[in-house]
Amino acid sequence: MAVKLARLRLRFLFVGLLCTLTIAMFWGVSLVLDGSLLASEVRCDCQNKGTDILGRSKNSEARDPHKEVKGVNHSMCVLVPFRDRFEELMEFVPHMNKFLLRQNIAHELVVINQLDKFRFNRASLINVGFLETRGNCDYIAMHDVDLLPLNEELRYDFPEDGPLHLAAPHLHPLYHYKTFVGGILLLQSKDFEKLNGLSNKYWGWGREDDEFFVRMRKAKLKLSRPGNLTSGIKTFKHIHDRKKRKRDYDKFFDQREKTRRLDKQTGLTSLDYKVDSIRRLTVDSSPVTILNTYLACDVDFTPWCLKAEDHDWYENRLRERREQLQQQTDPSHNSHV
Repeated sequence: MAVKLARLRLRFLFVGLLCTLTIAMFWGVSLVLDGSLLASEVRCDCQNKGTDILGRSKNSEARDPHKEVKGVNHSMCVLVPFRDRFEELMEFVPHMNKFLLRQNIAHELVVINQLDKFRFNRASLINVGFLETRGNCDYIAMHDVDLLPLNEELRYDFPEDGPLHLAAPHLHPLYHYKTFVGGILLLQSKDFEKLNGLSNKYWGWGREDDEFFVRMRKAKLKLSRPGNLTSGIKTFKHIHDRKKRKRDYDKFFDQREKTRRLDKQTGLTSLDYKVDSIRRLTVDSSPVTILNTYLACDVDFTPWCLKAEDHDWYENRLRERREQLQQQTDPSHNSHV
C-alpha cells in the first residue's frame, strides 16, 4: 500500500512539473512573439556606458562581432527591415546565425523594426540600419526576413569586386527578371555610402530595389551573382505566407509616376527618423539587435506614405490650403479686411 501511495505521489509530481514547464515555455514564446517586447523601452546610453549601438565595448580590442570567429579581417552587418513578422523572425535569427558561423563570417544581425503609422518602407529602414551601425561593419547584407539560405555553397564573404546579389533571379523562389536585386544583396559599406544608400520614396511594397539597381549602374559598380549552383530555386527557403501576410502593393496619388525614375533627391543624407529604443534578444542562443524606429514622412513630398484610412485627412488638408490661398489672392476678400 505504501509503495502504491509513493508511486501515486511521484506521478502527481511529474504531471505538475510537466504542466509548469509547458506553461513556462508557452509564456516565454508568447512574450517573444509579442511586438511589445521588441518595442520595450530599452535605450542605448552608448556614450556613458562606453559601448556602441550594438552594445559592444568601444575598445578597439573588443570589437570582433563574434568571438567564435577566428582569423577574419572583415565583419558584416545583416540589416533586416521588419514589421509584424515575429514568427518569421524567430526562425530567421537562429538559422542565419548558425549558417554564417559555419562559414566563419563575423557578423551582427540587426533588425530595424518600423513602429510608426506610415506604410512600410523597406529602403528607409535599411538606411536607418546602415547609419546606426556605421563603423561597426565594413560590409552589409540587405536581407529579407522571410528568405533563408539553404545551400552551403552560397557564400556571404566580403564582396571584394563589388555588390554581390545572392538572391539572384535564377535562384530566388519568386522573382526571376534580369534586373532584380532584392531579397539578399551584399555590398561594401563604402559603396553603399557612395550611392547615398537607397531611395526614401518607396512606401508600400516593391520597386525600391529596382531603383537601387539603377544607382549601382550609374555609379559603374560591377554587380555579380552566384554561379555553378545546382540547387536552383531550392537554394532558399521562402517562409512568407501570402494569405496571412498580404503585401501592400497599392499605388496612391502620383506614386507610380514619381517612383518610375532614378531618385536624385533622397537617400542617407535626407533620411528623417528616430530610433526610439534598442532591444537585444537571444533566440535559441543566437543574438540579435532590434532597433525600434519611427520614420518621418513629408506628406507634401510623398503623400503615398499615408495608409488608405488617412487619405481623407490629407484631402481635407489640401482643401483647407486651397481655400486659404484663394482668400489671400482674392481682391474682393482683401477689400473687406
